Amino acid sequence: MWPPLTGWTALLPFLLLLAPEPATGNEVFGCGGFIKNANSDLDFSRVEVGLYNPQGSLKIKTDCSPSNGYYFIPLYDKGEYVLKVIPPPGWSFEPEQVAVRFDGTSDICSQGRDVNFIFKGFGITGRVEIYQHQVGAKGVQVELRSESDGKIGQTVTDTNGVFSFTPIKSGRYVIRVRHDRWHFVRPEYVVTVTTGNTEIPAGSLVVAGFDVEGSVVSDGQPFGNVGFLLYGEKGKATMVKCSSDDVPAVDGTDARFSAAPRCYTEANKATGTYTFAGVSSGKYRVVPLFTANKAIKFHIRPEAQEVTVDRDGVRLAPFEVTGFSVGGKVLQAAGGSGVANAKVKLNGKDVATTNSKGEYLLENIQAGTYTIQVSADELQFKDHIVKISLNNPSLPDVVVAGFKVCGQVISKHSHRVAITRKGSTFHTEVTTKENAAGEWCTFLEPGHYTVEVRTSQEDAAAGIQFFPLVQSIHVDRSPLGGIVFSQLRATVSGEIRCLSNADASCLQDLTVTMTALDTNGHSVGQPTRAELADGKYSFANVLPGSYEVSVPKSRLCWQSNTVKINVKSAQETVPAFIQSGYIVSIVSSHSTKMTYNLQDVEGAAKPEDLTLTAGLNTFCVKQAGKYALTLTGCHRYADSVPKSISTDDPAPVSIVAAKHRTTVKILAEEPSTYKTLVTSAADSSAQTIDFQPTNERHDGRHVYRHDFFLAPGEKIAIAPQSELMLFAPTTLEVVGGADCTEVATRIVATKGLLIHGRTSPPIGEAKITLLFPQNPELASLVVQTNAAGEFRFGPIDASRAVELRAEKESYVFSAWDEATNSFKGHKLCEIIVTVKDDGGKRLPGVLLSLSGAESYRKNLVTGDDGTIKFHSLSPSEYYLRAMMKEYEFRPNSKLIEVREGATVMEELRGTRTAFSIFGSITSLNGEPFPGVTVEAVTDDRCGGHLEESTSEFNGGYRIRGLQPGCQYSVRVRTDGPGSNVDRSIPKEKVVKVESGDIRDVNMIAISPLAFVDVTVRVLASENDFYKTLKIFLYKKGSDSPVHSQRIESPLNPKSKVNPGIMVFFPRIPFDQKSYYIELTSTLSDKNYKYNLPTIEFTANASSYFTEVHFRPELRTAEGDLNQNSLSAIVLIFIVGFIFFKQDLALELLGAVWNKVSAGVGEIVSKSKPKEQKYEPVEIDEREIEKLASSINAIKKKKVKKAN
Repeated sequence: MWPPLTGWTALLPFLLLLAPEPATGNEVFGCGGFIKNANSDLDFSRVEVGLYNPQGSLKIKTDCSPSNGYYFIPLYDKGEYVLKVIPPPGWSFEPEQVAVRFDGTSDICSQGRDVNFIFKGFGITGRVEIYQHQVGAKGVQVELRSESDGKIGQTVTDTNGVFSFTPIKSGRYVIRVRHDRWHFVRPEYVVTVTTGNTEIPAGSLVVAGFDVEGSVVSDGQPFGNVGFLLYGEKGKATMVKCSSDDVPAVDGTDARFSAAPRCYTEANKATGTYTFAGVSSGKYRVVPLFTANKAIKFHIRPEAQEVTVDRDGVRLAPFEVTGFSVGGKVLQAAGGSGVANAKVKLNGKDVATTNSKGEYLLENIQAGTYTIQVSADELQFKDHIVKISLNNPSLPDVVVAGFKVCGQVISKHSHRVAITRKGSTFHTEVTTKENAAGEWCTFLEPGHYTVEVRTSQEDAAAGIQFFPLVQSIHVDRSPLGGIVFSQLRATVSGEIRCLSNADASCLQDLTVTMTALDTNGHSVGQPTRAELADGKYSFANVLPGSYEVSVPKSRLCWQSNTVKINVKSAQETVPAFIQSGYIVSIVSSHSTKMTYNLQDVEGAAKPEDLTLTAGLNTFCVKQAGKYALTLTGCHRYADSVPKSISTDDPAPVSIVAAKHRTTVKILAEEPSTYKTLVTSAADSSAQTIDFQPTNERHDGRHVYRHDFFLAPGEKIAIAPQSELMLFAPTTLEVVGGADCTEVATRIVATKGLLIHGRTSPPIGEAKITLLFPQNPELASLVVQTNAAGEFRFGPIDASRAVELRAEKESYVFSAWDEATNSFKGHKLCEIIVTVKDDGGKRLPGVLLSLSGAESYRKNLVTGDDGTIKFHSLSPSEYYLRAMMKEYEFRPNSKLIEVREGATVMEELRGTRTAFSIFGSITSLNGEPFPGVTVEAVTDDRCGGHLEESTSEFNGGYRIRGLQPGCQYSVRVRTDGPGSNVDRSIPKEKVVKVESGDIRDVNMIAISPLAFVDVTVRVLASENDFYKTLKIFLYKKGSDSPVHSQRIESPLNPKSKVNPGIMVFFPRIPFDQKSYYIELTSTLSDKNYKYNLPTIEFTANASSYFTEVHFRPELRTAEGDLNQNSLSAIVLIFIVGFIFFKQDLALELLGAVWNKVSAGVGEIVSKSKPKEQKYEPVEIDEREIEKLASSINAIKKKKVKKAN
């Protein structure tokens, strides 16, 4: 026993929170939790919790702890279960049940989480009735509200008008009923709930009436401004809630209904709908009344409608309105003046002419969709498609779409004139007339436009251009003309000046190019080229406009190789092109610095520097010759890279870098010699390299660096070496890049931290864990104390926050004391329980549940030694309970008092009261069959007792809890959700349980069929017919075949033996669907008559076999004389007759046509076989005339050719 420690007594509750709880026994799998009631006391002893299988059979149930409502149910087999709370009647819990898919790892019970059931309250029920009906009102929304807390819940009445609310606690409530189209005598009722369920008295909630709705349309569109009167059946008591104010004094005209209307309403102007509210059950008459816009005569149909209201609202058939007049206007522009004397057409017919204001009127028009067309001199209009209805008896204004615009291009040839609207994408082109005037006209909308003449490629090649190039016009509500274009030609000349030291090659093969430019400076048309004569050139017949003159830059450098000019006179001179040097080109893979100088020339200029960029570099040198190249920079080049370049060779020189500089840095807290081991990934060779110090400082650290020259993709691994320092990262992998770079990741060298500690008093084999709380991604470090209680960590990163923990079974440790570098330890209490059977043998698999103060609870299962150690306990009273299926324990529960630091030994005895069946499930091939549900059921003599289990991964199963003296039928479950077995062998086994377990109850399970094998034998009457056949397999309802194939000929077609051809289709799903087999043939139906069979079957067996016969018969000679043959003979005779006697044939054909047609029909009817049906083919006279014309044309052509 520890000596009394006042400090430990105060520290103990805190240490208990830190105490670890590793179990010496196995954690039990089961479902547990609490029955909870937040608002009032509840007798938990009246509530039970049951475990059910998915079929609803009770597996086990348990009562709850009377003190705190705790329950626990052990689970022995994996599978699907349902936890249900079993309360007294009228009590409501949430949830009522919880589905559990027990897999031993991821479900809520396997993870040890509580499954709680919360008590909610009691229930309220009632019924909503209908006025003058005995049945209830279905579909009424019922709302429950508290007088103080507002809305509680909402529901809808069922078919009988019944509703209920649960859970409800004691108190005073208001029930409100509501329906979108129904009305109530009293929409609220107050009810008081005390204990148990409460029922609303009959007649408290009654539906008074329903909404009668309808609509008015005109040509399918809503129509308003129509009133409606409602007349009730004479002598019948009715109830309505619609407005009776301002009802028009209109007497009813039907004697069966009341003379005065009960209600009046008007249709909505926007939607055309109307409603009579709160109309009780009965018979009524609805009459329309037209009161608005009396200046227009309208018609409405029908004149009235009768309606019967029963137990719901009614929607009447729509009323339809017809008849009106409509007017419109024709305007020069929107909001502008009218167009007089414009012709108006409606659907292509002239209907009106506009007056001086542009107005017109359409009379006696019906609702519908019309096309309005307007025409006037020098004006253009678009067709308007309008939908005219009674809701809008007017027409939209028709506005001029375009005014006539004319001009001319002075040319004998036709040209295209392009017109573009400014600030818009509108563009059109007009072609001029082929005459001297070159006139053109088009229609344009008001606006600003540019007009230009488009010249073709041939015109541009011929030097044709018009002046001015572009004209701006403004179309403003009137026609426009006088837009004229004409031509002008000029001569453009210039010269080229070479360097003073240049030879004749400067001007050799040099041409000057001139290209026309548009108003935006872009090139248009084909460029024109001119040859040089003594350095001079010229272009003739140049049209006015902007041009670009250029010389090529292929070999020579120019001060400027392009000049832009504007041709506006007959003679234009281009500024001279002056040579400045010679072009050389270098293609470099990377940016680098280069020095070049002229070789083998006296008095050559000094070397010049140039920075090359990646890609093609083109620059000028002042003299022709060969230049030496020198490359500098962060790249390394192969020996094959060129060392010079010449102006005589126009091809670019290629320079490709082989390796690039990659800089790696080490940032160190203290100066030192930093060695690194560098390993090549290519050949695993390694070398040690010293990083060189620099004068740099980075965040107060010393900077060391080393430059590696690596090829792209080349990999090396850098590992710093030190006995005192820590490096981050410990190893850096560097990959050669495509250019020079500095590795972004820097190696940081810091001093390491060493931790030496101990436990007080010395406690050996205590586990000490070093954690990094601010770096959870880092793995924890674990060591054990030695016999003296000492331990050591390090070196570790001193910049990281660390946390030390100590633990050992039945011990509790204080927090790490940094001042003394130690943990203080204290031994806790423990309870050791041993469970034995009646024979004194230790009993494994027993669930021991221990609960105590501070909400402590622990559920463990005994191992093979039958012992459980509950350790790390604080002094208190503990409640111990033992549970295991098939056993009863003595004592079943026990209260144990534990004092500080004590070890309490307890022993329990278990007596077996039930037994188990053991066996295995295998498939036909002997392999284990997991996941199969096996059940054992007794007969009526043992109360139909049922237990079940699921086979494990090895196929084994165990059914527990079987009563001695009972006979059980053991079988595999083949139905229900998730069943994966079709049948078993044998179907069941009968066993009798006596006084022990039964083993080797083994069964074979067969999986459900998944596919069907389809085989067809095709039998043809002759071997030669097989090659004409093709067979199809279809799924019913699908046009695409599942499979099709041609029937192959027999190996010996000449053989007299004909066994048939076997066709094996691909396997189809066992889906209980219908399929059909179809045979087709390419055999001519003109020479043979035959039937093509179709066979239908259902995919509900493992295989399907059928035979298909094909027996064609040769047609007789009489049958060959069919309609098509007769038609062909007649047609050949007619064609020959027409060819030789054309005039006479044309006269006779019309007269004898009917007789020929009748004769052909009679011959066909006599000659056709009985099993076939033919219909006469009609011969068109126009086809015969066309054929005769074709023959005549061929004849004339031949005569012409002979001449």
